Amino acid sequence: MTIIATCAFPPTYDVAKSVELHLSYIEEAAAAGADLVVFPETSIQGYPANFSVMEAEADIKKMYDVAELVPGGPSVDAIADKAREKGIHVIYGLTEASDRPGVVYNTMVLTGPDGYIGKFRKVHVGLSEQMVWRTGDDWPVFETPFGRIGMLICYDKAFPESCRELTLRGADILVMSTAWPLMPGHGTGTDNLWVQQYDAFERVRAMENGRWFVSSNFIGELGGIEFFGMSQIINPVGEVVATTGTETVGLVTAEIDVFGGMADARAAMQGAFLVRDRRPDTYLVLGGELPVAVDG
Repeated sequence: MTIIATCAFPPTYDVAKSVELHLSYIEEAAAAGADLVVFPETSIQGYPANFSVMEAEADIKKMYDVAELVPGGPSVDAIADKAREKGIHVIYGLTEASDRPGVVYNTMVLTGPDGYIGKFRKVHVGLSEQMVWRTGDDWPVFETPFGRIGMLICYDKAFPESCRELTLRGADILVMSTAWPLMPGHGTGTDNLWVQQYDAFERVRAMENGRWFVSSNFIGELGGIEFFGMSQIINPVGEVVATTGTETVGLVTAEIDVFGGMADARAAMQGAFLVRDRRPDTYLVLGGELPVAVDG
């Protein structure tokens, strides 16, 4: 059995305060016996403000100024040290510096009891986000004692290809860090349109791949954006087994059987298995054999 913890994290642009919060939640997760604890997208430096194109320069510069190397950045080292001390795996988000001025990435970091393990750079970067971050171009999968982990960030989960690619590469647990806000003027709480879409995306991604799905989101206001939490652990048939909901700040945990849950999903589907039963020989557009007819 594996204990997973995920955090509805109160966001801040104060990096020192953010690191302190991470370390505190890591201690809390470890005390609960967790093997893995997950934090949101850009959880170290905070998600950029809700800026307009004409007012973006100062906020973009701030992101450049606080970007960190991975591995080797001060926050990266501090979290790696705590993970080693507590014998726990940790996934969190940050703006990653590169060796080129003005080139930064929206990155998730996986570290564990033996230190830094690997990173994932956001592949599907939204239009306004492209003013800050470059796009990643790979879907790495990482071995851990409790299963293979594939990571994705926010907008990535809206694309079925993202989780399918990770699954085909061998991922057992799909982990998504996000900064997913309420949609202004479209309902409140769980009736908000973006809350409903958020929940639907990850339940479907879990079910259609027969894999565990873990998400972590901010909760509260930052930079003019209101985030709603709902950090969740979802089983391979698409059932939510643990959630912080839209009101709770902090951790929620679940004890899961990673491989048993995947086997149970096959039984629950009564023989259907959407990964096995694909017909890639018929997907001619996806394979590049026919031209794309629709391009948004």
